[in-house]
Parts: sequence; structure tokens; C-alpha cells
Amino acid sequence: MTQIPIFFTFDRNYVVPAAVAFHSLLRRADPQYTYRLYVLYTDIPQADRRRLARLVERTGRGTLEFIDVSAFDTEEIRGQKGHFSKEIYYKLLAPDLFPQYDRILCSDVDVAFTDDIAPSYFLCPGESFYYAGVGQVLESDRMTQYAADFTPHELRILQKEIAAGYMLFNLKMMRESDIQHRLTEFYKANYPRLRLPEQDCLILCCYPYVRQMPLHFVVANTYYRVPPAQAAFCTFSDVFPADRQGQEALYADALARPVQLHFVGADKPWNSLRVSRSPVWWSELRASGYTLYYIKALPGIIHQKLKRYSLRRFLNKIFSRKH
Repeated sequence: MTQIPIFFTFDRNYVVPAAVAFHSLLRRADPQYTYRLYVLYTDIPQADRRRLARLVERTGRGTLEFIDVSAFDTEEIRGQKGHFSKEIYYKLLAPDLFPQYDRILCSDVDVAFTDDIAPSYFLCPGESFYYAGVGQVLESDRMTQYAADFTPHELRILQKEIAAGYMLFNLKMMRESDIQHRLTEFYKANYPRLRLPEQDCLILCCYPYVRQMPLHFVVANTYYRVPPAQAAFCTFSDVFPADRQGQEALYADALARPVQLHFVGADKPWNSLRVSRSPVWWSELRASGYTLYYIKALPGIIHQKLKRYSLRRFLNKIFSRKH
């Protein structure tokens, strides 16, 4: 039976979201495949690891393995940014950490899966690429944040950036090209200027050997605030058709049948009110059997949210004074 491997990286503060992500993924698993889940971690308590393993086991549709990556948790990879999450760096180590696979999926845990992930694992057969994912969908001013620190050539590549919340890695080609060494060295040397560290690093090192997944594989919850008829679509996307009607139809189809619903930004269903599409996440939480655990963990979740909010306010004040 074909195995679908997928790995996640998160810390002890994301155990509840991970439970929702795992359970929602496996309850929609295609029975013709086996699903092998991996977690790269440094600080998840043993009790939480056991609890998550039991959750996965109860579904009868997958297995879960934890890989301790503490050996890679060094000051060299942390950079100087206050919002750094070392877990993002571990995504770059996939070729060495998973030598048994030719390809593997990677996902964040601030998500809910609403359809089977297996089709994404088989995308781009026979093609030469390092990784695949969904690129920018709606127009934004994000490139203005890069202008001061990147060359015109780099800026053109950054326009093609793939969202790092869900990706397919072609591990076989990555190992053959030793791209992991290039990724990690570039990351360490350029971290201060990277805005979305692993995302920027991947596209700048791997382009043009990058492929776009169909839009419906990753849909941000914020897209539901923008109806197709009102959407300003990304002009440099490789997946949108040229005509407006076709663009709206493609976008509407993605909204109607997302595989992964990604809750982007600092406000998540578990720590904030009125988050777009949060009923989907709450429904998956109840189905996972983690509601009581969530209630017990809620004080810590609120504390963590307030800490991050205070840090953002502090940084905003500092940067506003500089300007």
C-alpha cells in the first residue's frame, strides 16, 4: 500500500491546533493509502506527545512519529529577530531528516483539512522541481517591504514565492543537487533581511525549479472576506487564466472546496473572537475529542497571545520612532 508521508514543525504552544490538524487530515484520508505523520520538535512534553499519538492511533488511518531536532537548535540559526520561531528552520532540513522518502508533504498546524491530501502528493510526476505549493493569489503591497534589501533580480524571484504553510518537497532531486546545504547557508547568511524566513529562502535558492499547486489545495481563511467579483487577483501568478471570468471561476472553486484551510495571521480561532471561518475549526476541535484539553490549556493560550500582542506593540513603537 502506498504511503503518504507528511511532516509538521511546532512547539509546545501549538498542541491543540496540531490535534485539530491531525484529526481533520486523517478523518478525510483515502483508505487506499497509509498516512505517516511526523513531528519535528524540541520542547513538546512527553505527555502531549503520547496524547497526540493516541489521537492519531484512534483514527485507524495513520501513524505518528516524533523526531527530536534539538541538535539543530543553536544560536547560529536564531538570528536577531524577536519574532523568530526556530521551527521554521527545520523545514529546510527535510532532505537529510527523511532519507527514506523521495518526496514528502509539509504543513503548518494552524489549519483544518477539509478534503484528502493524497492528490497533492502525486502532483508534477516526472518533472524537475525542488518543491511545490500555492503562490500569491490576491494583490497586495507585500513587495514594498522587500524593496530596500533585495536586488531587482531577487525581487522578480520573490514575486513567485510559494506559501510555506503547505508544500510538497521533491527530496530526491533536493539530495541530488545538495540544495539543503545551499538553503541552510543562505538562511544563516541572509536571515536579517528575510521577511518570511523559510519562505523567502526557499524561493530565492530554488527558483525556477518550483511548481504551483492548484489553488484549492491551500485556501487562506481571509480569502472568504473577498468575493470573487470584488477580488483583485495577483498579476504575476502562473495559475490564473488571462480572462477575468476564468480568474473568478478558479478562485470561487478554491473557496468552495479547499483541501487545507489555513488560518493566517496572529489571530487564530483558538485565541481570538470573530476569526473568519472559525466555525470550521471549532467543528474539527469537537470531532477530535480535544475540547476539554483545550479548555484546560486556555489560560496559557491567552497568556501567550497577550505576550505576543505586547511584543508587537513594543516593536511597532520602536519602528515608528525610527521613521
